[in-house]
Amino acid sequence: MPVLITERKIKNKAMFGESVVVIENIRYPRFESETNGKLCKRMNDFYSSVAEKYSRFAKTKLFRRAKTNARKYKLPIVLAMNYTVALCNKKAISVVLDLSMTNGNNMKTRRFSQMWGVEKKDMMSLSEVLFCENEAKNKIFDIVMEIAENNAKNTAFGYFENALEKLPKKIDMRNCFAAPSGMCFFVDAGILSPVKYGAANFVVPYDKLVGIIKRDFVEKEDEKLL
Repeated sequence: MPVLITERKIKNKAMFGESVVVIENIRYPRFESETNGKLCKRMNDFYSSVAEKYSRFAKTKLFRRAKTNARKYKLPIVLAMNYTVALCNKKAISVVLDLSMTNGNNMKTRRFSQMWGVEKKDMMSLSEVLFCENEAKNKIFDIVMEIAENNAKNTAFGYFENALEKLPKKIDMRNCFAAPSGMCFFVDAGILSPVKYGAANFVVPYDKLVGIIKRDFVEKEDEKLL
C-alpha cells in the first residue's frame, strides 16, 4: 500500500514571569494515500487528537503544577511524545507512541501502540489479530519469558536482579504491535532495568505464532519465510 508518511509537531514553551516552566515537544505522524484515504483520515484524526490532548495537559495541569511547585521541581517540566511506524504494508500499519515527562528530578515514560487494518480501514483489537484464550496467551508468555531469560544473561541489557520475577506481574499481553519480523510485546522503561526511556521489547517471530495469530502481517512475496 503506497503511503506517504510525514511528521507533525507541537512545540511550545510556557513562561511564568521570566522563567520557562513547561516545554512541549510533541511529534506525531500524518498519513496520505490515494487508494486508502478513509483509513488515513481515521489515523490522522486519532493521532492529531492524541497530540492535542497532551498539549492541553501541558498547558493546563502541568502549567499549574509548575507554578505551585516551583521550589519542589527542577524546572522546566518537559512533556515529549515521539512515534515510530513499526510496520506499513498492504495488510496493516503499526504505530508506537512513546510519552515522557520529566521535571529534572525524575522521568516517567509510557508506551502505547496501535494496529490498523488496511482491509478494515480502522484500528484493530488484539482479538482480531491473535487468539486470546488462555492456551494461546500462555504460549506467547512462555516465549516472551524465554527471550527475557536470554536477555538477563547478557550484561548489555542491564536487567535488575529481580527482573524475571517482576516481568510476569508487569507485562500486559494486550500491549503489542506488529513488526516485520513478528509481534512485539513490551513493558515500560524502568521496570526491568534502570534505563528510564525506551520500553523493553520482546519480538515473537511469526513462525512461532502458528495457530495463535489469526492473520500475518508480512508482504505476500515474503510469506515463504513463514
